[in-house]
Amino acid sequence: MSEALGSPPSAPTPPPASDEASSEIPLWLVVGAVAVLVAALGLTAFVLLNQPDKKEAPVAAYPKTWDPRIVKYAHIAEKERGLTFVHPVAVRFLPKEEFQKDVRTDESELDKNDKQDLERSAGLLRAIGMLPAGVDLLGALNDAQGSDTLAYYSFDDQRVTVRGTEVTPAMRSTLVHELTHALQDQHFAIGKRMKELSNQGLDSPTTESSVLDAIVEGDAVRVEALYRDSLSAKQQAALDQGQKDDLTTAQAELKGVPKVIVTMMTAPYALGQAMMQAVADGGGNTAVDAMFREPPTHDAVLLDPFAVLSGDTSAKQVARPALAAGEKKIAAGEFGAVTWYFMLAERVPLVQALDAVSGWGGDNMVGFERDGRTCARVAYVGDTDRDTAAMLQALQTWVAGSGSNATVSPSGDGLVFESCDSASPTAAGKDTSENALQLAAVRSFLGINLMKAGAPQELAHCVADRLVHTYSAAQLSDPNFGANDPAVKARLQQVGLACRGAAQ
Repeated sequence: MSEALGSPPSAPTPPPASDEASSEIPLWLVVGAVAVLVAALGLTAFVLLNQPDKKEAPVAAYPKTWDPRIVKYAHIAEKERGLTFVHPVAVRFLPKEEFQKDVRTDESELDKNDKQDLERSAGLLRAIGMLPAGVDLLGALNDAQGSDTLAYYSFDDQRVTVRGTEVTPAMRSTLVHELTHALQDQHFAIGKRMKELSNQGLDSPTTESSVLDAIVEGDAVRVEALYRDSLSAKQQAALDQGQKDDLTTAQAELKGVPKVIVTMMTAPYALGQAMMQAVADGGGNTAVDAMFREPPTHDAVLLDPFAVLSGDTSAKQVARPALAAGEKKIAAGEFGAVTWYFMLAERVPLVQALDAVSGWGGDNMVGFERDGRTCARVAYVGDTDRDTAAMLQALQTWVAGSGSNATVSPSGDGLVFESCDSASPTAAGKDTSENALQLAAVRSFLGINLMKAGAPQELAHCVADRLVHTYSAAQLSDPNFGANDPAVKARLQQVGLACRGAAQ
């Protein structure tokens, strides 16, 4: 796994909660909650990517001793993560040019099946309005992966690969992140589990692979934030400046990459951090370990980490849509709440899209080819009839703005959505996935910080949700938002009172 170019600072420590919780929401909570990662999310260069499978032979044996350049950061990762290395981890330092070549996938490395899967994946993304026509998907992925990544841990060969030879402040933070992956791998067999899930290919029955990815990355980002917190103010400033410089460089290199590509790669880290922070706040590393042993299998938890805290992580069984004569199946499995969210956000107001997927109850998708076009047909059901109606309304808005032959209609207690690949350059949406990710992260971290301040879980969840309906993500992530503004203070008090009333 590759590392973020600029990990977010941790949230400020909340003051002790009073015995009698106030209905007034302290302004620092609004700003502090999103300060955890929104500053980084606002930059498309916040890219944490999966390392492609290079089909390399596994390292023959792990080293007997630690490389002196990384041993300090191995100890830091152990301390913050609460785990001990079973054995040292191999590390290689590559010149920048060689490193960038290493993280890219040359088309000559792909066999016929790889190329076909890539083509079908691009077609499905175009079918749901998330990828513009004419985009070279492999090229975009390579450009994103080569955008100044600092290091990565490979779950295939259990080795850390580092760009360059200088261990800068930003690289130290990176090493803590990557060595956390090594700890996860040694204690929870992450590489083996990921391979088992990937072998299901495009016929995966759930979004378990996405959830595991988010747990792995969210945990490492959390540990990296703990490392930053342990530094002196001077060291933090040096780290922040180094990451800022790396972000600026990477942002320039990402200009030609569709935002949705970056968002899809970033989402496991941003949403995973929120989920794992919520888990850690409630039970520390012990609770985090439990998540690794028995992870949720549906990605709706990534949009609502409170579902993990309440144990509401199941989904309804939904029958897979049938294929008609002349239709050839190319993929099948769970579409997932996160994909619904980013798809809707391209043509539906962001808050409406988030509301619609908040009622996700279950789905089943079949991808197919018909008359030379790639299509997706998805059966969906909400938690309640009201939730299904909300999704239907959101999808009707999406279909109306698609300019294609997409359809959605009620079916039994759910609905069925269908859309096919279009060659039209206008078939893709508004390219708002980055903003959509920011909104979901803002809501999660608002709730987490409110709970840190002593608010009950239900109240924290309600307030966070109402705040993203009241103010934009940009406002909530502005450090000066509402400063000395009586109207904002009054509105926050009203939100608190309304949520208390709803909870009674």
